[in-house]
Amino acid sequence: MNWLVLAGSLAAVFTVAGIAWLGGMGGAPGIENTDHAMRLARDAHSGFAPSEAAVDSTGRAALVQGKSGEIVLLRAHGARFAARVFKAHPGVKREGGRLSIATGERMFGDAVLELGDDDAALWARRLRGAADA
Repeated sequence: MNWLVLAGSLAAVFTVAGIAWLGGMGGAPGIENTDHAMRLARDAHSGFAPSEAAVDSTGRAALVQGKSGEIVLLRAHGARFAARVFKAHPGVKREGGRLSIATGERMFGDAVLELGDDDAALWARRLRGAADA
C-alpha cells in the first residue's frame, strides 16, 4: 500500500470529523428545558396539548403531561427523540430523586430519569394514577 495515499486518506477523514465536531454535529441530543420538552411532545403526537413537563437532569429524557391527563415520555434515541404516550399506567419505581419507568416495550426500553425528590414523587403519583407515591 502506498503510505502517501494512506496518510492522505486519514487526513481527509480527520478533517471531515473535525468540521462536523466544530459544527456541533454528531452529538447526543439534549432537552434544553420544559418548554423544549413540551414542543418535542407536541411535535411527536398530533393533537397533544402539553400543560406541564419535567426534564431529566442530564437532558436525555423528559415527562410531559397533557391537558387531558395523558403523559408522554421523551427520551433520546440516536440523534433524535422517541416519544411514547402512556395508554395504561406503566410500572414506576422511585428511589429518592430517581424515577424508573418500565414502558413494557422491548424496542423502546425502560427509562430512568433524575428529577430530584419533589418532582420524582409528583411524577410517580401521576404515572401511577394514585394518590400515594
